[in-house]
Amino acid sequence: ADLAVRNRLARELHDSVGHALSAVTLQASAARRVLDSDPRFVREALAAIEETTRRTVGELDAVLGVLRDGDAPGTAPAPTLADDLDGLLDRTRAGGLRVSATVAADPRTLPSAVSREAYRIVQEGLSNALRHAGGRVTVAVGVDVLDGHLRITLENPLAGTGPTGTVAPRPGGGHGLRGIADRARVLGGSARAGPVGRIWRLEVRLPLGRTP
Repeated sequence: ADLAVRNRLARELHDSVGHALSAVTLQASAARRVLDSDPRFVREALAAIEETTRRTVGELDAVLGVLRDGDAPGTAPAPTLADDLDGLLDRTRAGGLRVSATVAADPRTLPSAVSREAYRIVQEGLSNALRHAGGRVTVAVGVDVLDGHLRITLENPLAGTGPTGTVAPRPGGGHGLRGIADRARVLGGSARAGPVGRIWRLEVRLPLGRTP
């Protein structure tokens, strides 16, 4: 039980702080390049950096509170797909990544655990695209009505290698993909990542019924 709690806290720290650092690095780099020629973009980038760091400090405090006080995991508020997806996409776009998103499901109808884990999965998928791909990424969220699963798909131009059909780490990383697989497995779902043609595809399925 202690190991399960530690692993969950490690995933929360990796996904929230890791995404924030990737986004802030790209936002600052983009702002520096156009500091003299595009002050409007610089202002938007600085605002995005401020918002990203403010949110991340709050999430970090919540996780550290669990470590300090020994509270049961899950008592601290966590971002969800229902409440926080739009902000996540906006902050990622502010880092220079072109994000196309299609949400063919009402996040407000999702079970709370699925909504929470789905947000982290999308967040980590975007972090990987920021670090390894750049350019553009497509996000699709929908529900398979016949078998009652939430389906999450992220695709970006291929920038790494790995065996198709497995959650395989790309050069210089891999913890995030393992974390995605862990999140899906805890809910009774599945995760697959790998190259498909000239793109990198992450596919996650999370059951919407009763989960472990």
